Amino acid sequence: MRSILAFLLIPFLACGQENRSISCRFIGFLTGGTGGSLISVSPGNELACPFGTSGISKQVSLVAVANVLTFIDSKDRKPACAIAIPAGIHQALIVVMPGAKDSGKPWQGFAIEDSKRKFPDGGALVVNLHNANVRFVIGEHRYMLKPGDQYGMEMPKQRDDFNMATVAFEFSHRDQWAKASESRLRFTEGLRYLIFTYTDPVSKRPRLSTFQDDPFKAPPTAAKL
Repeated sequence: MRSILAFLLIPFLACGQENRSISCRFIGFLTGGTGGSLISVSPGNELACPFGTSGISKQVSLVAVANVLTFIDSKDRKPACAIAIPAGIHQALIVVMPGAKDSGKPWQGFAIEDSKRKFPDGGALVVNLHNANVRFVIGEHRYMLKPGDQYGMEMPKQRDDFNMATVAFEFSHRDQWAKASESRLRFTEGLRYLIFTYTDPVSKRPRLSTFQDDPFKAPPTAAKL
C-alpha cells in the first residue's frame, strides 16, 4: 500500500506546477491481444482509459499534474505507468506499450501532440521506434528519422486521380539501406495515417505498422479538476 501511495503522490508533490486538463486518445502498440485499460488518477478523480490495438480510442479529458499523467492498472489497481506531457500540449495521442523488463511496471508510454500542426489533417505522422535510422518517401516528402524521432507531414501533393501516393520505407543496417516496404496509400481530407517503424520483439527484425485515423470530433468526457 505504501508503494502505491508513494507512486500516486509523486506528481502531486511537485512545487510550482498547476493542474491542467489534457484531451487524450489512446492506442495500444505491441501489447498483444485486443488491448487493455488503465485508470487515470488525479486529485479527486479517476477515469478509465481503454486502449485497443487496431484503432485509436475516443477522446477523454484527463488531468496532468506537474506535466505528468499518472495511471494505475484497471485489474489490480497497482501502479501502472506515468507518462510525461510536454508543456504547451493540450491534446495528446497516448501510445501505450508493454513496460520495460527492469521497470517493475506493466506498461509504459509516450505522448504525441494531437494537433493539426504536428499531425496534419489528410497527412501522416511517422514515429521511429526502431533501434536504427529509418528513411522514407511519402509522395514528394522525403525524410530520415533517428531512433525516437517523429515527423508529421501534410497531405502529399503528388497523388494520382484516385488520391493515391507512393509510400516507401528503408531501414539502416550495417551502413547500408534495406528496403522494408513500398506501397500506395489514399490521402484525403479527414483521414490521416499514424505510422510506426519498430523492431519486432520476437524476430528482432525491422517492421512497419500503419493505422488510419479519423479524428474524433465529439467533445471529450469532462474531468474533475
